[in-house]
Amino acid sequence: MPIYDQTYRKYDARAPLRQVRFWPITREALRLVLAKRVFLGLLALSLVPLLVRVVQVFVVTHFPDAGRVLPVDGRLFGEFLNQQLGFTLLLTIFGGAGLVANDLRTGAIVMYLARPLTRRDYVLGKLGVTLLLNLAVTFVPALVLYLIALALAPDLFLHWSLAWIAPAIVLHSVVMSLSVSLLGLAASALTRRATAAGIGLFAFVAGLDMVRQVLQHGFDRPEATLLSVQDNLRNLARALFNLADRAEPVSWMASAAVVTLLGLG
Repeated sequence: MPIYDQTYRKYDARAPLRQVRFWPITREALRLVLAKRVFLGLLALSLVPLLVRVVQVFVVTHFPDAGRVLPVDGRLFGEFLNQQLGFTLLLTIFGGAGLVANDLRTGAIVMYLARPLTRRDYVLGKLGVTLLLNLAVTFVPALVLYLIALALAPDLFLHWSLAWIAPAIVLHSVVMSLSVSLLGLAASALTRRATAAGIGLFAFVAGLDMVRQVLQHGFDRPEATLLSVQDNLRNLARALFNLADRAEPVSWMASAAVVTLLGLG
């Protein structure tokens, strides 16, 4: 009976599992991140702006004259999401800096890729961690705020003219969370130290913002706002939620192009 050589054959997952092979990576990484009490405290702190905005809606619904100072319309949600941008950066720095860096340092990335996983599965699994965390402080509280506003002021928010608010919340939450998550994952992949990745991400974001301020205010270059990650995302929020009273010196389309190129990069 002839004997044939048995070479290595890659394991091929069952069809229903092929599209979700990244999920165990996301699940285990989330478990480790959420086990830290400090991180849970940061998540709890991110809910404070939500409570403030709920009080704002309550006050305006009971005292309509207060609406002149505290508007309750699309601007409410745009300003809220702009506030949450800082929390997405903090969560990404503290929760996402070590996602790839620690695997590179310990050699765990070899163990991942030795299993029936592709590089795409690995990237999606790690990206899902920061993406879910950022959506937890953007989309989830913004949706809760919208439902509370809808319950307290149905006559206002059930108008067809404000039907765009819910899709705008979903769109901007996803864009903001995905952009920051991609930056965090890229920073983590460039070093073997989680601390260095966190510092690098902070330096990149804060450094670009400092350069923007110098060019914009010191040399009167309004287009320098395109250098700031935060300002580009805030500019998109201003366009989506009609924050015309705080218009940026550049078009929202230019900011959208910068955010897209940054994500692709």
